Amino acid sequence: MDTLIASLRHYVTPHHTNNHRPALLHPTALSGLVVLLLCFQISVRFIHRARPDILGFATNISIDQLTSFTNKQREEQSLSTLTLSPTLSRAAEKKAKDMFEKGYWAHNAPDGATPWDFIHGEGYRYTYAGENLARDFSYSKDVVDAWMASPSHRDNLMRPEYQEIGFAVVNGTLNGSETTLVVQMFGTKREGTAIVQETKKPIIPEVSAREVDRNPVQLGVVNEPAIDMSSLQRNISFMMLGVFMTVLIIDGMMIWKHRTVRIAGHNMAHFIFLLMIAGIVLVGTSGSVL
Repeated sequence: MDTLIASLRHYVTPHHTNNHRPALLHPTALSGLVVLLLCFQISVRFIHRARPDILGFATNISIDQLTSFTNKQREEQSLSTLTLSPTLSRAAEKKAKDMFEKGYWAHNAPDGATPWDFIHGEGYRYTYAGENLARDFSYSKDVVDAWMASPSHRDNLMRPEYQEIGFAVVNGTLNGSETTLVVQMFGTKREGTAIVQETKKPIIPEVSAREVDRNPVQLGVVNEPAIDMSSLQRNISFMMLGVFMTVLIIDGMMIWKHRTVRIAGHNMAHFIFLLMIAGIVLVGTSGSVL
């Protein structure tokens, strides 16, 4: 027990055994943290490729839930609810698959194809049409919340002229990254010779999982490995960062309490370094909108 306490004191608190700076805050320890994180990331990727059923991306995005959450947001603003259109859903699915096949993430394809081309291709003639896209999300509510948090996507989702909606949730590999793309298409069918109004609005990034070729109106994407890869990476990374942040706080409090004078103090640099890593972890594990 005494040996354990001495070791903890050496690594966690400033003491004469560590030159009055916790061993975990020494440059060698910080370098070790970076190396450890890199090794962890490489190991996770290797296991994921070998056994995606054990360590993979947990995704549960339902077309029914996407429709329900979208209509709930519209109802709260006293707007009419949207009817799920199989035709728009087929157009959305073809758009998602086109992005995977041609390796792009945008409203317009490299060959010039627009969202309206996919809608017209399914025989849907409209007076109003719009598109939102999403990627790197695991749950239906997170997708809709991300759209609502973006002013341009929110305006598109809340447009009163829309009457119908279609969704596609398609898994695949885009630019070398396993992901899931969510495509949301809006429309109001044309009557007679009404003027066509196209609304080019946000598109949201992909959510990781495997290719599933099914009717997007009936199913979404459900991928349930034994261990969620994204959660594991995020939790381990933040656990390590939490330990170092705690040591920094303890170190700062003890230095202030005992008025210890150091030739060089790098606590602020340590904080900035760890916050940068935390930011990278957050960016790497969150979804995005376009």
